Amino acid sequence: MVNLLSLFNARLLDIASARARLTPNRTAVVDYSRGSRREFTFLDMDVMAARVGRSLAGLGARRGSMVAVIAYNSAEYLAVYLAAAKVGHVLVPLNWRLPPRELSFVIRDSSPEIIVYQEDFRDLLEDSLDSLGYHDRPRPTLVELGELVEGESNAGKLDPPSLTMEDPVMILYTGGTTGTPKGAIISHRQAIWNAINTIVSWGLTPNDVAPIFFPFFHTGGWHVLTIPLYTVGGRLVLVPRFSPDKALEVIERESCTIVIGVPTMFYDMAKTAKFKEAGFESVRFFKSGGGMTPENIVSLYTRKGKPFYQGYGLTEAGPNLLYTPPETLREAPASVGKASMFAELRIVKEDGRDAGPGEVGELWVRGPIVFSGYLNREKETRETLSEDGWVKTGDLFVKDEKGYYYFVERKKFMIKTGGENVYPSEVEKALRSLEGVEEAAVFGVPDEKWGEAVAALVKPKKGYTLDPDKLRREARKLIAGYKVPKYLWIVDHIPRTPVGKIDYQGIRRKYSALIKGKA
Repeated sequence: MVNLLSLFNARLLDIASARARLTPNRTAVVDYSRGSRREFTFLDMDVMAARVGRSLAGLGARRGSMVAVIAYNSAEYLAVYLAAAKVGHVLVPLNWRLPPRELSFVIRDSSPEIIVYQEDFRDLLEDSLDSLGYHDRPRPTLVELGELVEGESNAGKLDPPSLTMEDPVMILYTGGTTGTPKGAIISHRQAIWNAINTIVSWGLTPNDVAPIFFPFFHTGGWHVLTIPLYTVGGRLVLVPRFSPDKALEVIERESCTIVIGVPTMFYDMAKTAKFKEAGFESVRFFKSGGGMTPENIVSLYTRKGKPFYQGYGLTEAGPNLLYTPPETLREAPASVGKASMFAELRIVKEDGRDAGPGEVGELWVRGPIVFSGYLNREKETRETLSEDGWVKTGDLFVKDEKGYYYFVERKKFMIKTGGENVYPSEVEKALRSLEGVEEAAVFGVPDEKWGEAVAALVKPKKGYTLDPDKLRREARKLIAGYKVPKYLWIVDHIPRTPVGKIDYQGIRRKYSALIKGKA
């Protein structure tokens, strides 16, 4: 039998050329990255991607070459990705929020032949490279992003290689707050099938317009909407960095139809003066990713008459593996939806059996939308990706009888105290419901008697002074006594990761050391 995957070449994976052929004069990208508004058609983007491909070829990039990029979101950055399908190189987005020590690890681990940089990050990049030394290996070729796009004096020939769907197109680093960062290998197959899955399951159309608030060093920057919407012929609105006022301005000015962000983004937008006046007439729906948005924030958006869906995804699977149909808001408002069309899901209990309705277990995912393993990490790959294709997410879920999935907790964040399971999200919800509480982060700390004890950071609302003992007494009215935080600190802010998630690992390390020091 003919292996269909072996018949693919770059021309069939090249979404830039395909869209330029289908809708050349349609606006593909609106870019605010340079302080002004720039428009690019699909033909413009294809021409730019071809220039990038020739420039990279001139610098020595070939099929499988690692090409790292450190830059804000922009049309030019997008063109580097689009060029990957033309010449077969592998994009390695670098996180510009990392300090030099951590960035140097990612560079050493991925060993890029070429690093494309934005001038804003030249010093950070140089500091990271200097710390590596490069005594035993060639130093990467550095090229400024604008020069890469515009300069073709030494360009090579754009000669599309034969590619398979399993060829990697991107390495996305994940898990920086949980230990050593791991490079997730994203194949053409995963990127394309996630796009198809999103288009079909979410009902994307060429008329959709979406702001991309996730940075391109995060899976949300590429796979939540950028590649799916580009594939279907919709319009992308790129901003260099998220700011709540600018975000609201862009949503209104560009008549955005879909708005996706992390909970912090929705919180920050809701707290601006502009939000009170915003009507969101063009918006079809809002969707939260990177964590569950609290109910009190969700209600601020639903009062505007617009649906707000909770979302879930991960770099290693999808990330768009669930779909929230409109009836979700009526039938299961706290759910993250149902399995999307091309995702097979299981909830597996600790004994290895599938969980029944209402039973907690780890979510496993299989299908064409899963990743290909971790770069240089055979052990971690075997632990996460089973031989028969299941990705073990490390997240605890519950499914109801109607097929709706509910996120419970990160498996590693679940607190075991005195033999009882405590889910931080449940305790956080109880704390947020108390008067004067703006935000809460709940985590486990080592405890000599109970194994682990429940601890919490609580941020008060403006104008409130909170008392830890009173908060614990009030919380006891809402949750079981063993779930009430043994340790509770009132803080001015709660630390977050570069993509806006609560930095539970960092918080746990800091406050565990604090408790140990007082013991």
